[in-house]
Amino acid sequence: MDKELQQTAENLGEVLKARGMKVTFAESCTAGLAAMAVASAKSSADFFSRGFITYTNEAKQEVLGVSHSALETYTAVSEPVVREMAQGALRISGEQAAVSISGYGGPDGGPDGTPAGTVWFGWAFSDGLTVAEVEHFPGDCEEVIAAAAHFALKRLTTLLESR
Repeated sequence: MDKELQQTAENLGEVLKARGMKVTFAESCTAGLAAMAVASAKSSADFFSRGFITYTNEAKQEVLGVSHSALETYTAVSEPVVREMAQGALRISGEQAAVSISGYGGPDGGPDGTPAGTVWFGWAFSDGLTVAEVEHFPGDCEEVIAAAAHFALKRLTTLLESR
C-alpha cells in the first residue's frame, strides 16, 4: 500500500480514537481501498467497523437504500447520490461517521459527459451533518482511485478536527 495513504489512515485513526468515534465506508469507484487503508492502521478495530462496496446502481439501492430517482436524475456520480450513500452507510452501521465515494476512474467518463477523474465524496455524521464535495483527479484509473481514497481520508480528518 502507498505509504502516504497508510500514514493518512493512521492519522485519521488517531483522530477517531481521540473522539471515541467509529467510521464506516460506502465505496464505489475505489472498491474498498479507503476502507482497506483504515483497516490496516494500528488498532483499527477501535475506530473502524465495516465497509460497503456498492459498485453498481443496483447495489447502491439494495445495500445502502439510495433512491432510484436520485440515480436516474443525477447519475451515480453526483452530490445527491454520495449524500444518500453516506447516510445509508451511517444508518446501517450505527456508527458516528461515514464516508462515501463514487466516481469515474477511467479510462472512460460518464454517459452524461462527466470526464474520467471526476469523483464525488460524501461524509455523514451521527449528529445529522452531511457534507459533499467533488474533485477532479488527473492520471490513469489506478492513480485516480488512489488519489480519491487519500482525499476521502484526509478530508474526513480535517472535518473531524474542525468540529
